[in-house]
Amino acid sequence: MAFPFSLVIFDLDGTLVDSAADIAESVNRTLSDWRLPTYDVAQITGWIGEGSRQLITYAFRDAGSDADIDDVMPGFLEHYAETALDAVVYDGVRETLAALHAQGVKLAVCTNKNEEFVRPLLDARGLSPYIDGITGGNTLPERKPSGVPLKYLAQQAGVPLDKVLMVGDSESDMLAARDAGVPYVLVTYGYPKTLDVRNAGALAVIDRMPALLDLH
Repeated sequence: MAFPFSLVIFDLDGTLVDSAADIAESVNRTLSDWRLPTYDVAQITGWIGEGSRQLITYAFRDAGSDADIDDVMPGFLEHYAETALDAVVYDGVRETLAALHAQGVKLAVCTNKNEEFVRPLLDARGLSPYIDGITGGNTLPERKPSGVPLKYLAQQAGVPLDKVLMVGDSESDMLAARDAGVPYVLVTYGYPKTLDVRNAGALAVIDRMPALLDLH
């Protein structure tokens, strides 16, 4: 049976790739630059999902610093550029993207990570051949949880919203999908923070990406 959607928009961190360790490393390097305490990966993972500026804001405020985040960001982005390609593709993701692509389904990535870091990571992990469109946190005036990036990707792909599916792991993905008026699938293995993914109104909740192919 043919896949029921013409465009699938994926979140990146916590959905397609596990980037928690490299993000944590870049945050801790930045904290060390400012002579602040560092954090373990689990703590920093809880701050992922709202873009790099908010991530650094959480880290610095938790560390008791009132530093101007505008002064902090250049150093963080420099450190992140050094670690951004270390993310690991989740099991079954590459095969799922290939299968959807082979069926003629258009695929896109919508992330709050700055766009300049997205394509190099997709290239490095062999995912770029399957991806038709990208929006990062700095691509448009609005980002997730706004539905604007999803609507933009649908327009770019020439696909009506009733044929679009969002796949993510967090509240910002859920809210973006709701704002755009598209159904969404949530994965259980990402960075959900406090979101109860099994009771969040998703079309489906999956433990591994290949289960996405079972939608009909």
